Amino acid sequence: MKRQLHLAIGLFLFASTALKSQTAPNFTITDSDGQSHNLYTDYLDQGKTVVIKFFFTTCPPCNAMAPLMEPFYQEWGGGAQDVEFISLSIMNFDDNNDVALYKAAKGHTFPGAGLDGGSITASQPYLNGMFGNFTGTPTFAVIAPDRSVIFDPRGISFVATLDSVDVAIRSTGAEKPPIPYTISGTVKNTQNASVAGVTVSVSGLAQYADTTNSAGQFEFTAMLEPRLDYVLSASKNYNFVNGVTTFDMIEIRKHVLALQIITQPTRLLAADANKSGGISTQDIVELRKLVLSVQDSLSQQESWFFYNAAYTFVNPEHPFPEIYNTLNAAIKFRTSSLPPFHFRAVKIGDVNESADPGQ
Repeated sequence: MKRQLHLAIGLFLFASTALKSQTAPNFTITDSDGQSHNLYTDYLDQGKTVVIKFFFTTCPPCNAMAPLMEPFYQEWGGGAQDVEFISLSIMNFDDNNDVALYKAAKGHTFPGAGLDGGSITASQPYLNGMFGNFTGTPTFAVIAPDRSVIFDPRGISFVATLDSVDVAIRSTGAEKPPIPYTISGTVKNTQNASVAGVTVSVSGLAQYADTTNSAGQFEFTAMLEPRLDYVLSASKNYNFVNGVTTFDMIEIRKHVLALQIITQPTRLLAADANKSGGISTQDIVELRKLVLSVQDSLSQQESWFFYNAAYTFVNPEHPFPEIYNTLNAAIKFRTSSLPPFHFRAVKIGDVNESADPGQ
């Protein structure tokens, strides 16, 4: 199994009290299906990461989290890839039969053991403070192939806790199998006209992309990892002179001289031809070179600028700092996000919004 860690852009670390500590002691358990599991021989020595869930069958928080566990297990390959999950009851009233009934009721397919399967003996090093304070169930321990332990990765909610466990698993070098995810949406300009010829892709994964059609629509399938944060990007970087005329330069000049202030945020963005974060005579110089065919592109800007159509400007009269911080106005998503996604397009230099969106 490959052990390289491929983290797509936008991985955010979640709140956790996890402690990376000393070597995990070996144990052997017999699960509720009668199968024997040795931590070292069956898993760590084979290069697998092991996630231990400490629980008991009547634990209210464990039962509340239970519906999230099987999907999370399947995200990591259902035991067939780099990671195995094992649940250990910490209560002496849970035997393997109780654990089997619990697994069946919750739809869990990962191994679990009760008292007669050796769960309490296997759990003791984690309950007695060897790896940090044990604060109650459910608690997780992530054990790397090198036998180091990340104990009690935790978040402010069940989902956040599993996100923290996910980060801990990745830190061991385990790779999560990607899943197919269909990405779709539209690109429209400030007048709500469809913009064709826009390349939409997953940032950092250029192999997953599509170009908008005449209706401004895009759709493609990407192989992405669950629980990672991704960013959708858009680009159309040709025909710079489209919509740029002397009338736009006149609009900018009036603004600079305070004769007629541009107030719409998208028109201000269009006027910032040199991407300086403001409007000045230098923008007029840049655009004049385009109109006179002295140059066929802008030195600092692409032909079009795109942002999340759902974004609301905080300071519409000076939108540059917030909008040039791409994460503010970007389309961020996970595989749990529901498309479609929509971009707003601004033609740079086209202050009076006369550009042909199909060109």
